[in-house]
Amino acid sequence: MAALEQGNPPATRETYRALLLRGLTPGEAANLTAYLSGIEVGHGRPWRLADVDRLLFLRELCRSGRIGADDGLQPMESLVSR
Repeated sequence: MAALEQGNPPATRETYRALLLRGLTPGEAANLTAYLSGIEVGHGRPWRLADVDRLLFLRELCRSGRIGADDGLQPMESLVSR
């Protein structure tokens, strides 16, 4: 719990494994891990841990400014022929 007190949340894999050890199914454990990470959980298909990690990675890239809404798009000048 020292990691939580210092403001560093436990890694998703640690949380997921701890939930599995407590008897949750893989889908339940992944959904709860997603929820604890601030990701919305719906009634559809359960989250997978790899998807949770991927979304958290992309979220951090956006937060840090290393990726933006228009990354990967072609500039308009290259689309318009003169």
